[in-house]
Amino acid sequence: MKPENRFRLSVHKFLPPPKELHHEKMSNSYSSGTADDWYSGSGGDLWIEYKFLARVPQRAIVWLVNPNVKKPIMSALQQKWLSGRYAEGRNVGVIIGCPVGGVILRDLRWDYPITPQEFAKWLMPRDQIATWLMKETLRK
Repeated sequence: MKPENRFRLSVHKFLPPPKELHHEKMSNSYSSGTADDWYSGSGGDLWIEYKFLARVPQRAIVWLVNPNVKKPIMSALQQKWLSGRYAEGRNVGVIIGCPVGGVILRDLRWDYPITPQEFAKWLMPRDQIATWLMKETLRK
């Protein structure tokens, strides 16, 4: 299992049962770019693209989309899909996991670089990420 999927599952273990909060891994070999997970609850839907870094960035800026980087963290198709759904008014985001937690990006924040200082400031444990997922999807 890839580290990204291990991270996803480590967040999901803090979620309520599917009858309360439905979530699906989206996998379509015919279409690239669709967000990794769809969450649906009594308060609405949420689409999340998960990424994983082997370590917390210390020196370099983390670029999600950058034509000057050989292998960016997020592909142009993923960025286009998320930005398109955001423009439609959908609830979308990116969660960047690492060994000690993760960072949630909203409101097109994935289009901009993240400094190591911002990453460290926004870093939260897996259970808090799950709590945020529930707040976004369950009736408030």
